Amino acid sequence: MPSKWKLHQLYSKHSSLRKHLPPTSLLTKKSLSQYLNKYQAVYIKGKNQHTGLGMIKAWKTENDYRFVKVQGKPLIEKSINNLYHKVTDGRPIQSILVQKAIDLASINGRPFSIRLMLMRDGKREWQYAGMLAKVSGEDSIVTNVRRGGGYATTVDDALAKSLGYSSDQIKRKNEEIIRIGFEIIRHATDTGYRSHETGIDLGIDNNGKVWIIEVNLSYPSHALFNRLQDKTFYRKIKSLAAEYQET
Repeated sequence: MPSKWKLHQLYSKHSSLRKHLPPTSLLTKKSLSQYLNKYQAVYIKGKNQHTGLGMIKAWKTENDYRFVKVQGKPLIEKSINNLYHKVTDGRPIQSILVQKAIDLASINGRPFSIRLMLMRDGKREWQYAGMLAKVSGEDSIVTNVRRGGGYATTVDDALAKSLGYSSDQIKRKNEEIIRIGFEIIRHATDTGYRSHETGIDLGIDNNGKVWIIEVNLSYPSHALFNRLQDKTFYRKIKSLAAEYQET
């Protein structure tokens, strides 16, 4: 599976997808300092880690630096040097990314991201299989439901509750999300990456802009869709998976 950094570089070269990428760099003491000076907050994550594992959110205040690892109360460091040593935590530097933290739309103060599933059918054509919203748990900086203790809901419900969207606005935003998803998977496969199913994590900020958070090109989990009351997407995912396996 390609690393988050490789995929970021890949999509940075795509004329329309690059505007959906949060600013991202390899972590160094210099890049950490520059990002914290330039942006309100940053995420620090392993370029090969998924499901929110080990993710850190850090930000600068007037007097110090603060950070949270996955979930809980912020820890405080007085200097950028101390913060850097804490967030690297003995990991190889070339394996860590620093990224501008997107101010995600939220439901009752809890941010959410969107998981979009695209899968190849029995004719090996890409199909839209479904999407849902992953709402973060209390005091969690990740929207991964298993790791952060949140819950899954429909995208329609999330957009209505967070941004007050009307049914027409929801329909248009859903169409935009799906279109971006197809651009993402086509660009990956056109440039040589092999995949038969992808789980794409997207964020929506408070202005309604769609951001690319993470792209899983192989074996994304199906289980989250079984948490929705309506099993339509879950049944479609299982049906498409079975179709593809028969080819």
